[in-house]
Amino acid sequence: MKRKLSIVLILAIMMLSLLSACSQSASQGGSTAANTAGTPKTDISVVLTKIGNNLDPAEANSLDTSTIMYHVYDTVIKFDNDFNIIPGVATEWSQPDNTTIEFTIGEGYKFHNGDPMTIDDVVFSVQRLANIPKKASFMSMIKSVEGSGNKVIVKLTEPNSGAIRNFGDVVIVSKKYVEEAGEKYANAPIGTGPYTVTEYVPGSKVVLKAWADYPFEKASIETITFKAIEEASAKYIAVETGDADFAGIGARDQDRAKNNADLTYVEGPSTFTGFVAMNTTAAPFDNVNIRRAMAHAYNNEGISAITPGKTMIDSMVPKMFDTYHSSPHLPKYDLQKARELLEKEGYSTSNPLHFTAWTYQGNDPELEAFQAELKTIGVEMDIQNLEFGVFLEKMANKEYQLLVGGWSDTTGNTLSSLESYWSGSFGQMNITFYTNPRVDELYAIAKQATTEAELKEAAKEIQEIGAQDVPMIPTTTRMSYYAMNKNLEGVEILTSGLISFRTATIK
Repeated sequence: MKRKLSIVLILAIMMLSLLSACSQSASQGGSTAANTAGTPKTDISVVLTKIGNNLDPAEANSLDTSTIMYHVYDTVIKFDNDFNIIPGVATEWSQPDNTTIEFTIGEGYKFHNGDPMTIDDVVFSVQRLANIPKKASFMSMIKSVEGSGNKVIVKLTEPNSGAIRNFGDVVIVSKKYVEEAGEKYANAPIGTGPYTVTEYVPGSKVVLKAWADYPFEKASIETITFKAIEEASAKYIAVETGDADFAGIGARDQDRAKNNADLTYVEGPSTFTGFVAMNTTAAPFDNVNIRRAMAHAYNNEGISAITPGKTMIDSMVPKMFDTYHSSPHLPKYDLQKARELLEKEGYSTSNPLHFTAWTYQGNDPELEAFQAELKTIGVEMDIQNLEFGVFLEKMANKEYQLLVGGWSDTTGNTLSSLESYWSGSFGQMNITFYTNPRVDELYAIAKQATTEAELKEAAKEIQEIGAQDVPMIPTTTRMSYYAMNKNLEGVEILTSGLISFRTATIK
């Protein structure tokens, strides 16, 4: 979900073939051995953290899913590493007035089933989002979408300073195919991109194959296998042994990657925002004093030090955004204050606060460190690990008490970050279901802002209120580190976290 940045990383990358164990890879020589044998390599394997149970990026709400499907679908517009808007299927765009957006759609696109992409398909690709709960806040700003000639004309319900950026997340689907396939279309996708999905195992892997009939420049990599590995060191080992051609790695393995002559190492800032979220609609976290106690008990500096490469943050707005504000009112680590707030609400060692925290990351050392801090003040926090798809579904349905997570920004839209506190984004960005009338007023001001100063002022006050009411505890952002087969070139690593192998080659 959110963040802006400006480091261009265009490099070769390709993710991993994780079908065999590391020991087996080492004995067989992995992908490196295949290259030295003189056989041209046209397949790559890429490691991601998660493979979800839905391949529709609009439904999945996952950066890993978006990376995979970036190769299968095209979007209305795209962004460079500075979050400047660049062409997608739309070659031009304009805003003739403050409630109208016009897109000029390019020619020559066709779907994987051979059907040409039409203006009706682009219009439908936007309109279908009205039936996807995770896109409700986006669609609430749209009054109508119509096609005329080679243009798509969007009418907004009211002025919205960030509306156009949302179209960077609108993937182009076939109206005919989606209507005929029904619910099956999501996991048997047909897009206009250079790759098709040939195999999908939820939770495990996705295999993409270069589409022979792609009407534009053909992809050089024939097959991309995306596989899931959660543990950071295991990701690096997969690349080191040749089981994988590309992986995002942990900070602890960066020196090994730098010093490995067979690998290319890349690092850069990310838009990642980590957080602890609390369900504000149910006890105990409907009580602001309990939320403040949790924030005082969270040793951000100490916990963030567990994982090198992380930097503390004070807001859900990305730190690299001009609208980022570090509020002095955000509760700082102070166990005594946490204890006093809990006692004020009737909790003590003889009557302890007891709740369950969710994670989807397996053994989460940061959450376990938080658990240990809470235990010292008599709070009993159980930890439950969930499969990622289940985690997302239950989170959106308010079925949690406290959870840890993080998201990255793919559009550079400040408004989407502010939605963390806005009641119009329940279950989407506002996963705590927090509501505050003043925040809603300020969000409306930010949305209709016509100057940078007006936007900054509204954003600052929203962050001040959020710091005092703490529906979410902002935790850390982090650098991104990547290791890849040194023969892999032309991979594009975007600040948003998206990774593209569309123009990649491998020697």
